[in-house]
Amino acid sequence: MKFTDHIDGRVRDRALTTVDLAATFVLAIECALTGVRADFDLFGILVLAFVGSVGGGVMRDLLLGEHPPAPLRDWRYAALAVAAAAAVLTASVTLGGVGTFTPPIAVDIFEAVGLALAAIAGARKSVDYRMNGSSIVVIATVNGCGGGILRDILCARVPRVLHEDFYATAALAGATLMVLLMARFRLRKDIAGAIAGVSIFALRTAALLGEWRLPHLR
Repeated sequence: MKFTDHIDGRVRDRALTTVDLAATFVLAIECALTGVRADFDLFGILVLAFVGSVGGGVMRDLLLGEHPPAPLRDWRYAALAVAAAAAVLTASVTLGGVGTFTPPIAVDIFEAVGLALAAIAGARKSVDYRMNGSSIVVIATVNGCGGGILRDILCARVPRVLHEDFYATAALAGATLMVLLMARFRLRKDIAGAIAGVSIFALRTAALLGEWRLPHLR
């Protein structure tokens, strides 16, 4: 398997690590902005940025039986989370309250980038562990949404995954597309992952801009 090694029962995939780290950085920025808007103190913003950016990856690795999880084993995850939080804090101090002039829709669309990257990271790692199709979809969705759930819990609000209809749905759809592209059309996982990632971002962004909602019971 190209770029992939199995060492001590763990998967070593350089391309996967790159996607995973990119997702960490993007989600950390989004979580730091959320912390600023929620009026967290400096420590609270750092905690929110770290937990929200690596939470999904930790859940993913625990489900895959990889111990300790990559975000807790590799110093780069924490470093990127801290760097992202520091960038937001610096911008806030320099520009004067970055949370007050950052449109919520812009933060949401930025989060959609992180959702896509994290979900595809989960799908790729599941493929490397030779999981079946349904497991790949579930783990990809957990990877994409897990950090956001922890972020919302820390912010004392209902997790968006439970009421933002095209949040988890976008991750589910994209991961399913990746599985189909690999199983039916024999596409390589990097190509299938790229197509699925773009699809997740496009679906989530379209849902935000179009205010798409699934039927509710009241």
